[in-house]
Amino acid sequence: MSVWSGVLDSCPGLLCCVVNIKGRLIYATHGYKAIAARLFGHKCEEGRNYPPLISAMDREIHDALTAACLGETNAIEFAEGTNQQNIWDLTASPLRLVDDGESKISGVVIRIVSSMSTGQTQAPVIRSNPNILEAVPFRACVTDSKGVILAANKFLSSSLGVDPSGSSIAEILEPDVHSELLHIITKRSGSAEGIMQDTSPHENFFQFTPEEVYLDAALNDIPAKKETESRRIRLHASPIDWNGQESTMLTFEDITETKRTSEQLRKLLTFDTRTGILNRRGLEHILIRKISTAVRESQELSLIALAPDNLKQVTENSGYVAGERMIRNFVWTVKDFISGRAESMAARYSRDEFMIIAHCSGAVAVVMANEIRARADGVPVSAGVADFSDGMYSGVNEFMGAAYDAMIRARSEGGNITVLAGR
Repeated sequence: MSVWSGVLDSCPGLLCCVVNIKGRLIYATHGYKAIAARLFGHKCEEGRNYPPLISAMDREIHDALTAACLGETNAIEFAEGTNQQNIWDLTASPLRLVDDGESKISGVVIRIVSSMSTGQTQAPVIRSNPNILEAVPFRACVTDSKGVILAANKFLSSSLGVDPSGSSIAEILEPDVHSELLHIITKRSGSAEGIMQDTSPHENFFQFTPEEVYLDAALNDIPAKKETESRRIRLHASPIDWNGQESTMLTFEDITETKRTSEQLRKLLTFDTRTGILNRRGLEHILIRKISTAVRESQELSLIALAPDNLKQVTENSGYVAGERMIRNFVWTVKDFISGRAESMAARYSRDEFMIIAHCSGAVAVVMANEIRARADGVPVSAGVADFSDGMYSGVNEFMGAAYDAMIRARSEGGNITVLAGR
């Protein structure tokens, strides 16, 4: 439990839980427990079967978990309340843990995210009312078809320190969002994201529900307010008839913490927390893209597998900490070596096995591997190299397998040498 608490609760606001391969709940974040209690009536009791299979929604969740246990990510969507305006997405993804160097499905990770949706392609038109903006309890404004602000409520004006009426909405946001912003204003529906300099962060933004406001305050380590802060904003557009003119009402939603949580989760899933380099999952993800580009653009691509030969001996003679220190020093050597080589990336394949993605031929990759071995400060290192153009492997697994097998061959031949696959 402590491991999952450290991982999942390190992402502020994450609505997530972990279920093992036998269907028992291992851990759920505080946010997930609160939302599950409200939406499903689940108590989220750790160590017990999950879901409890009481309602039709429970059965849908169970089916999603079953698919995830078979290795497929599955998602279901459901509406909250009779008005069906708050749409929730539940995603069940297979939890793969490495055991003896082999990736196995050990359970399922469930994540819930909320998004507002009316279920309509076009929102109903709001009729002109001089008090409509002030009645909106969060930041909002009305613009014409070109994005000029016709009126803004007190919350938006206060955050900007000035009434923005007469200015372009684009002046409030960073320039990279302008084309998308103009599109939703012209269409009078949809959403766009951008960055806004804010003098009063965390206040008077559109929020999904009062419960989520409470959860955000309770679960997140919200930093102290600064005089000015960059916030990630999602603007929602709705058509409005303003003084007889077809206009657009924009409401402002602060998604800064959501984006931070998403980025933190991405890092947890794709990077090794001890060394800071890619983990095996991250390696596979990057290699899929690299292979696709290499095939499409006829680029050179090689993979180097590396492993210190004497880790087991060091650990047995000097202890686990000494072994970890040796691994850390080796990773520093690898990172320093590839730092000046464009697009080269290192990954941790297992505890003592590493791989490097290199944009070069197999022959050049062999030279790279030998140089790393020479810099390893007296540590004997076995290396294997696979050249994608040599084998034209059918996919990521075959490519990684070729480099790995070449490294194993190097070890079997006495170690501290480099072997090129297929040679």
